[in-house]
Amino acid sequence: MCLKCQGWSDEDIREKSRRDIEQHGWGYVHVEGGGRPSLTYTVGLTRFHGHPELAVTGLDADQATPLLDGLAHEVRHGVRLAPGDLLAEPCCETHLLQLVEVGDPRHLAQAQEIYASRAGLVPGLQVVWTDDRGRWPWEHDWDGGTWGQPLLGRPLRL
Repeated sequence: MCLKCQGWSDEDIREKSRRDIEQHGWGYVHVEGGGRPSLTYTVGLTRFHGHPELAVTGLDADQATPLLDGLAHEVRHGVRLAPGDLLAEPCCETHLLQLVEVGDPRHLAQAQEIYASRAGLVPGLQVVWTDDRGRWPWEHDWDGGTWGQPLLGRPLRL
């Protein structure tokens, strides 16, 4: 759901995120692509769980939110995810997932607005997914759909 498209101001969106974080321990920001692949990321894992925020590209909000939600629940229960980790997709185990450190955490703008400090930017991990045949987006024959899956960092496992 694109809140900006529905007339929400930046402050309205930040306030909604703060309420979601207080109520659930994290919230989500979904950035529509405007002709580019979308970006969805968590906000709040840093504050309440001391964990990097999680991000995914190339999925619509209905696909991205359950994926991130499953991983955020694991973080809430003590799991610590790290760059290079390989996981099965929590909802249906159709795809493999790999965590990639977000090279420029400013992509997670709202997390930075809320939590960045003099100590630095809020870190992030991108959840990269394989296509239906188990290929990664950096493989030449990857078939991940119309929009693709832009990488926000460099994978440790190629």
